[in-house]
Amino acid sequence: MRQQILNQIVYALGQRNDFFIREQDIQLYLANHFINSHLFDNVFIEYHVPNNLIVNYPWPDSNNIYIDIVLEKNGRFYPVEIKYKTVAQVIPSMVFGQNANVILGHHGAQNIGCYDFWKDIKRIEIFEQTFQYVERGVVLFVSNDLTYQNATLNPNVGYTKFSIHHGRVIPVNSILNWNGNLAVANGRPKLITNYAYIINWKPMLIPQHHFILT
Repeated sequence: MRQQILNQIVYALGQRNDFFIREQDIQLYLANHFINSHLFDNVFIEYHVPNNLIVNYPWPDSNNIYIDIVLEKNGRFYPVEIKYKTVAQVIPSMVFGQNANVILGHHGAQNIGCYDFWKDIKRIEIFEQTFQYVERGVVLFVSNDLTYQNATLNPNVGYTKFSIHHGRVIPVNSILNWNGNLAVANGRPKLITNYAYIINWKPMLIPQHHFILT
């Protein structure tokens, strides 16, 4: 089923040629696609998980966890997390029936963007470990910021181990930590992966946009 979910996301993104304005647009677009596919018994949006149900949850500042999408099939649950990190880009849009240009927001802070990707992956792993009926889920990262696809030039940069550059291979049980004692590390603890991962950026029909799916 997980492979079917991956295939469905790739198909849905491959059909999209209109811009996403914000992360929630991707969430609703995919949720609608999953519903119309009739492959799942239930499609949940903003699925609520109290963090007190998870022993030693690594991010104690969060009392409530919300998963972007959870898919249910035959009593098994598949969490899907989504990230959309952009740089400023003028895009065509419709505003109350009129043609208009809008500007995508500039997120910057690629170090935090990279960490958030791995945080979502670790959260998915934790859900699978903690809850009997949760299966391995999926993380989608979409961006028009091409710098994410490049390795850091300096291996001592603080977020090097969290890099999501194209072609990166993360073995099982990899320790991802910050280089040095950095302020950005506060509230963002090191992560240890349960699975191996390969970072493979794929282009979309939407100009400048690419995605990772793992």
